[in-house]
Amino acid sequence: MPTGTPGLDKMIEGGLPRPSLTLLAGEAGAGKTTFCTQFLCKGAELGQRGLYLRAFGGPPDLLINYASCYEFVKSTYFGQEICYMELEEMMERACQWQDFLDLLKSKIESIHPARMVMEDISLLEEILKDEYWRFLLKLSHLIKDNAIVALLAEDALPGAAYLTHIAQVADGIILLQNEEMNFTRRRSLEVIKMSGTSHNIGKHAVDISAKGLTVYPGL
Repeated sequence: MPTGTPGLDKMIEGGLPRPSLTLLAGEAGAGKTTFCTQFLCKGAELGQRGLYLRAFGGPPDLLINYASCYEFVKSTYFGQEICYMELEEMMERACQWQDFLDLLKSKIESIHPARMVMEDISLLEEILKDEYWRFLLKLSHLIKDNAIVALLAEDALPGAAYLTHIAQVADGIILLQNEEMNFTRRRSLEVIKMSGTSHNIGKHAVDISAKGLTVYPGL
């Protein structure tokens, strides 16, 4: 399934495997939200439904306002091809893992998304505690059973490139970095793994503009 990110798809044999769960990890400013927005908008362009799930983040109007600065975004996508959902209220009620999964399953059965983005799901670990691992396994099964291509976007932690628990259930891992080099910052992308795909290794230069995120393989 094409990601909508120029330069990346030819690095991974045309796109992300379907179905699959890919961990998108990186520090602040590396381009995670831009990557996810491109992914969903590419689906909308192709007539594929998308689900944008956030642990928290306020009303969807804020997301639309943020995304409107990109050339590839059409406001008509949101609420039609791209549906929005957040878990903040359930997190405040400290629901059980099955409650979160049932809500997500109901939403999937309602809109039948081909693509899904999940942001900051790791925040559920504090609520679910020992059941968090079970939730991740069931989430992975739910995605595969419904033939969905999902991105799970998470911030990198100090001293760790990505979160181990999520990496263990992920079919692919993509790292976005925003490193300080010679008194400036340089963005890069690295495909750590992509199951069933022959992919380029190493870090590749990234640029973010009004056209979105672009990868320059080999640079």
